[in-house]
Amino acid sequence: MRKLLSIFTLIAAVAFSAHAQEEFFSAPDFARIERNIKEPASTYYYPKLMEKYMAGDEKMTLEEGRHLYFGFIYQPQYMPVDTSSYNNKLAEVLSKKSFSTTDYANILEYSNALLLEDPFNLRALNAKLLVYAQQNNTEEYKKVAQQRRVVQNAIAGTGDGMSDKTPFYVIKVAHEYDILPFLGYNFGGNDKILSSKKINYLTLGENRFGVERVYFNIAPVIDHVSSRGGGKM
Repeated sequence: MRKLLSIFTLIAAVAFSAHAQEEFFSAPDFARIERNIKEPASTYYYPKLMEKYMAGDEKMTLEEGRHLYFGFIYQPQYMPVDTSSYNNKLAEVLSKKSFSTTDYANILEYSNALLLEDPFNLRALNAKLLVYAQQNNTEEYKKVAQQRRVVQNAIAGTGDGMSDKTPFYVIKVAHEYDILPFLGYNFGGNDKILSSKKINYLTLGENRFGVERVYFNIAPVIDHVSSRGGGKM
C-alpha cells in the first residue's frame, strides 16, 4: 500500500510540474495575434501598442508585449534578415576600450538607425543604455530599459528552450543570440537548423546551469524567407 501511495504521489508531482510549466510559458497564438492587432477597437491594435512601446510605457502588460513583438511579422516593414551596414559600424565602435564624446554620439546614431529597421534589436537597445548610463540620462535610460524588458519578456515567456518541444519563439535569428546573456548564457560557437520543425538550436558555453544548448522556434523567419523564394536567414 505504501509503495502504491508513493507511485501516486510521484505521478501527481510530475503532473503538477508539467501544469506549472504550461502556466509559466506558452507558445504564441499567431492567428489570434494577427486578428487582434488588426482590429482598431482591440486593446492590442498594433499602432496603439507601438506607441506605448516607443514611449517606454511601464504599464505595458506581458500580453501586450507579446502582441507587439510577434505582431511585427504582419507589418510591411518586417524583415527577418540583418542587412544593415550599421551593424558593423556599431560593432566597430563598441569594440573600443574607451569611448569619446564622438563615439557616444555615433553609438546613438547607429543604434537608432538599426531600431528603425527592427524596433526590437536588443544589441541596439543595450548600446543606447550604455550611452545613457554614462551620460546620467535617467529619463531616456528608463524608457529604453522598459523597451528592452518588453522584448526580453515576450521571448522568454514562450518556452524554456530546453528541447525542440518547448523552444523560445523569435521573429529574427539575431534575437536568438541577443537574448542569450539575459538567460545567463554565452554562445558556444555552433548552431543548427532543424528545417522540418522550423527549429534552430545554439550550443552554449560553459554555464552554471549545465545546459548544453538552447532551442528556438524560427517559423516566422523560415516562412517569410520561403515565401520569397528562399535565401539567407
